[in-house]
Amino acid sequence: MDKIGRNIDEEKRGKLLVLAAFIALAIFVSKITQAESQVGIWRIYLTAFIYFLITFVGLIWAFGFKVKKKSILFLLQPSFYVFSQALFIEFFFFQKFSRIYEAFILFLLIFLAFLGNYISFLMANVLNVDLFKKIPLAQVGRTSSYLVSLLMMYFFTFSFLVSGFELYILIPLILFTYIFVTLLHYANIGMQGRELTRKTVLTVLISMILFLGMFLTGDSHEVVSALPVLGYFFSVGVVSRERVVHSKAKGISFYLIVLVIAFFLGVFLNI
Repeated sequence: MDKIGRNIDEEKRGKLLVLAAFIALAIFVSKITQAESQVGIWRIYLTAFIYFLITFVGLIWAFGFKVKKKSILFLLQPSFYVFSQALFIEFFFFQKFSRIYEAFILFLLIFLAFLGNYISFLMANVLNVDLFKKIPLAQVGRTSSYLVSLLMMYFFTFSFLVSGFELYILIPLILFTYIFVTLLHYANIGMQGRELTRKTVLTVLISMILFLGMFLTGDSHEVVSALPVLGYFFSVGVVSRERVVHSKAKGISFYLIVLVIAFFLGVFLNI
């Protein structure tokens, strides 16, 4: 039975590796062979959505169709991660290549994207397997979920800013995305009910305040996108920990000081 189990695990990892490589290679080839000088915004989002569907269905296939209702949460996070990643790469290299070194930069970015995809797929697999039998690696999967959600926050924020949406579209879209990303992560690490609602509201509030503060002070998309991610990083770190009150209060004070310093540094860089 152990040998059969190992063979199944190796086959599953192989499928996840193929899926991650296929998506990364598809993004690289489509970008390197781009004929237009610029791609339409609607086409970028449509293409990213296609990658989302491929990832969602591909993960079900890689899992051997062994999923439960709760598995949908574990499937959605890496699928939306790929969606956000595809948007980011398209907007980061918005125009057609004119220099060879840009292709090398894209290749490096695609390699990192491949690693990120594979890690997010392994995370989903670990959390899905944990539904059927408790495994020690489940905690590693939850930590990976944290890292994936951080990248999603940055990729989505940057992409929405570059898209040039009107304010009445941009702000609600950012808010909805922050809520969705935060809910997915907290649900994946086992939060439920009032705890899930309360901690989601707190985390999203901090991220939105930092986003609006940066957004109103300048137009550097990279800086504006980074500050809410930093807020998310600290707020998730605080609300996810179980410590004695004194130690937790000291940790919160430290995080607040760091956030204030980072905010003013961001304002300086963003002006």
